Amino acid sequence: MVVPVAEGTESLTTEKADAQLGDAGGAAGAHVDAVAFRARGARPSRNRSGEHDFLTPSLPTPVIARPTVWTASQQSVEEVLVGIEALERGASDKEMRRRLRDASVLLHWLQRFAGESWQQRWLASGADTAARAWPDLLTDGAPDGLPAAGLPDKPQAARTAATGTAGRLILLDVIRPGYDWLYSNPSKALFPRFEQLRDPAGFAAVGARCDADRRMTSTDRRAAFVQLCRVLMHNGGLLADITLADCVEAYRAQTGYSTRVHSRWYGLLRDLNILGQAAPPTIHAANRRGQLTIEEIVDSYQIACRPIRDLFVDYLSERAPGLDYSTIRQLASKLILLFWRDLELHEPGIDSLHLSDATARAWKQRLGEVRYGNHYVGEKRRDPYIILMAVRAFYADLSHWALEDPARWAKWAAPSPVDSRDLAGLTKANKHRQARMHQRIRELAPLLPRLVDTAHARRVTAEDLLAAATQAAPGQLFSAAGQTLRRALLVSDPALGGNSRPGVIYAVEPEAGETPTPDAKRRRRNLTVEADRAFWAWACVEVFRHTGVRIEEMLEITHRSFVSYTLPATGEVIPMLQITPSKTDKERLLVISPELAAVFATIIHHVRDGNEHLPLVTRYDSPERIHTAPLPFLFQRRWGMRDQSFTHGYVKKLLDELVKAAGVANPDGSPARFSPHDFRRIFATEAVAAGLPVHITAKILGHESLTTTQTYLAVYDQDVIDHHRAFLARRRATRPSQEYREPTDSEWDEFLGHFAKRKLALGTCGRAYGTGCQHEHACIRCPMLRPDPTQQPRLEEIITNLTERITEATERGWLGDVDGLRASLDAAQHKLTQMRRTATNLGMPSTRTPQQRRPRRAAAPHTKD
Repeated sequence: MVVPVAEGTESLTTEKADAQLGDAGGAAGAHVDAVAFRARGARPSRNRSGEHDFLTPSLPTPVIARPTVWTASQQSVEEVLVGIEALERGASDKEMRRRLRDASVLLHWLQRFAGESWQQRWLASGADTAARAWPDLLTDGAPDGLPAAGLPDKPQAARTAATGTAGRLILLDVIRPGYDWLYSNPSKALFPRFEQLRDPAGFAAVGARCDADRRMTSTDRRAAFVQLCRVLMHNGGLLADITLADCVEAYRAQTGYSTRVHSRWYGLLRDLNILGQAAPPTIHAANRRGQLTIEEIVDSYQIACRPIRDLFVDYLSERAPGLDYSTIRQLASKLILLFWRDLELHEPGIDSLHLSDATARAWKQRLGEVRYGNHYVGEKRRDPYIILMAVRAFYADLSHWALEDPARWAKWAAPSPVDSRDLAGLTKANKHRQARMHQRIRELAPLLPRLVDTAHARRVTAEDLLAAATQAAPGQLFSAAGQTLRRALLVSDPALGGNSRPGVIYAVEPEAGETPTPDAKRRRRNLTVEADRAFWAWACVEVFRHTGVRIEEMLEITHRSFVSYTLPATGEVIPMLQITPSKTDKERLLVISPELAAVFATIIHHVRDGNEHLPLVTRYDSPERIHTAPLPFLFQRRWGMRDQSFTHGYVKKLLDELVKAAGVANPDGSPARFSPHDFRRIFATEAVAAGLPVHITAKILGHESLTTTQTYLAVYDQDVIDHHRAFLARRRATRPSQEYREPTDSEWDEFLGHFAKRKLALGTCGRAYGTGCQHEHACIRCPMLRPDPTQQPRLEEIITNLTERITEATERGWLGDVDGLRASLDAAQHKLTQMRRTATNLGMPSTRTPQQRRPRRAAAPHTKD
């Protein structure tokens, strides 16, 4: 059955609602509680007010019908009092008389309101929506505001009596309060009693499931039981009667971030097969609205002209087979919101696609400014040509289809309001955008090594701090990575018998004369979270810079994405990374370099955390609004009681934190910002600059066209370079011949001797010809030293020797020597970093035959940054 609801809403029909309303005997006045299945976007512009305000319409809200009449709720006052007396059996005579008196006062107060049941009277009284203030409604309305006759005179005592009586009515199923009331009023003692009275067998099964999960703490167990009790208090029935819609309603009624994140109660219901096999894997998945139909997308904009609304439904339905869901949503936004809906707002009553010149000019003028949404409202639009092209294609499609199917499309054929003159600046805008992009990559590419070094250093520091804190006792000082901290002394620490989550380590910065107490919350640091965030920031940077994948492709990498390929000619086994189809729906394989293999091995070890297999988690694809099947994703983390995959926003937040920690800045001094796609462009630029052909780079990046790849390359065109060099040669021919005479034998020998003298133990000297050494041969400190990667062991010995000499000089008080030695040590460590970076390669397989290959020198052993 469908319960009548207010205009502008939809009804949600469920078997449970039918059964509950059948029990009520079809009584009138059924109470309806909304389940807010609202589509995103129903919010006004926040940046400006006035002419640019526009509320993007949302879809109607389905509701769940709740009965207001059932057997227990239709009892008389005497029958309810008898039930309370049986419920409180074992209490003293005095206490029993007090509880019966309080119940009588509340019941007689409810009788003042109209209704066929106690539930209807409860709703009519307003107590259900008054939250914690509901006992104030029990006053007689006297000027002195005294409580109703029979309740204690003191407000706090009256509140306690009223809330206790309401709890007994809940236990007897006389009333079923809403979630606002249930989150505000019941005492903690009510829920254990409810478990035993309402559904002891069901809660026992849930308890057994909790016992089987070793990750659950007592706090997690109690929170899950309390939430399940709230659901039954609100719905009635047993745990086995809970439906998916009930869970979504209860989840959306939760208050506070913690209760929403740690929703283990839903997993328990799903594990016990109460919700059915088709239930979404998490409550977060169940709460999200899936893909909308074409009709729902169009109706969300509330087009006033019905024929135009039907036209957009037909048009988008024709285009949908060749587009993904995200593209359809963007196209609908351009055509409906930014084109037709804007026309309806400024030209009321418009009902034709044949626009006058004045109407078209006014629309294109308004298009130059952002008017709708939550971002950049009032600013100049950066991409007006994208919208103009969409509208022009819309009119062109209608004209073309009118020739193929005149009966359906001919009446909509009309001249396009967008002509070639409107698109005259498209090419220029594209070139400017490409130039800005190339300049951005040229500025960010030199900053990447520093970002990589900072990511590695943060990870090592955070891991060392966490390891030292784990070994320290609560309240004890510990030192690591040059920092001295005190492990926080918390009452909830499991090491002290507390019930907080094990494995989470907090620390505080000690002060002079500080006594370790639990009140040092202001300076408390969660070392576990710090280590986790530092690790994943490092992992993201390494995967991005070694693969050049898109962010969605990186987040889709699973443990099953690794394959091996055997070269037919040599039999060499090459590890490959399988990139699942994303933007272009085209699968591709990437060669895994040794550096990337080490990164992936570290990630797998971190996620596995001592287990045999990686946890299976689902991933929500925000653009497509779908959830994947449970898979062993590499980019996942433990958060509370559940394992969750990474989101785009979390990855960007990690990169922003890393950039801030690295302190990198643009040439103009402004803070730099690395987006995930910047690493992809830098990868393409460096690959082509290193000699990789453009068509191979396009295959690695997954581009369909070489033109797309060329727009990624922030390098100079080779033809431009060749022609410029030819110009220089022609200009040289016009110069005096004496400037280009042949050198004498002595001059040539002197020139060659210069390069022989530049050979050093650790590499070569980069000083120019004709110049002498100005640094007294202190090559370690000299910026002109070009280190040789094969000399890495020798440089590591020098660093060890310098460290020992600094220790000796410090002990003996040779302060002058200490400063000089430290300067040499810093320079040596910088040269070591250069050596390691020089050894980095793309890991591409060689195409030479075994006969063409030359024997290679054994590479010097080195450690991975």
